[in-house]
Amino acid sequence: MGTLIFQIISSDITISSRWQTAFRKEGWTVAAVSCCPPEEGNCANSARLDLIEIGIPGCKNAEELRSVLQANKPLFALVFGDPQKVSNSQIAALLEAGADDFVYKNLDERILVAKMKAGMRRLLPAITEAAAKLASSSGDIKIDRSRRTVKIKAGRGKYTELSNLTEKEFDILSMLVDQEKRVVSRESMLEKLWGDCAGDVYSDCINKHVESLRKKLGLYGRKVKTVYGSGYMFTGGGKA
Repeated sequence: MGTLIFQIISSDITISSRWQTAFRKEGWTVAAVSCCPPEEGNCANSARLDLIEIGIPGCKNAEELRSVLQANKPLFALVFGDPQKVSNSQIAALLEAGADDFVYKNLDERILVAKMKAGMRRLLPAITEAAAKLASSSGDIKIDRSRRTVKIKAGRGKYTELSNLTEKEFDILSMLVDQEKRVVSRESMLEKLWGDCAGDVYSDCINKHVESLRKKLGLYGRKVKTVYGSGYMFTGGGKA
């Protein structure tokens, strides 16, 4: 997981739009979907705080909510609904099914933002840990940025730790896996790896680090593609 995302799952376009605006004013990254459960890969490599509307297809009651939470495993789940349609007994059932909080959809956005901030304070250790972990979509490569470790799949259910990566190689692999199937430019790599000194670094240094990284990844090195004139891409996918 690389990014903390607030995911709004609702068929109510008005509410979704209002809440997206309120969250973005806080500088938060927001995703909005209308189906429940959301499509797989919607927030890949992300730590998620989900806001789920009860009553939409796929999440009509407490039992369906339980299934959604077990399948998607958000760090925090706030359920919301229409005050005219959701009773106190239903709210109790939703909380028992795994919801961390419940609000009515007409709640003032300022209170909603305050609730989300309170939730983040409680979850800070879990958020920090989750945000430090990355994995390729196939699950073949697992990265822990807090421990700076990389594991690659070596067989059915078995992983081997790569202990010979340099600091720069580790950072490059982390950037590529975090942006899987998207081009990461040489310029952004230089800025990330060397900061204010990037202008003094010969750009061919990146090429040499990537070449060395490919060799150390073995068969998985084929997934690191050169996009000529732009940069590099980790293609992900199935077997190497």
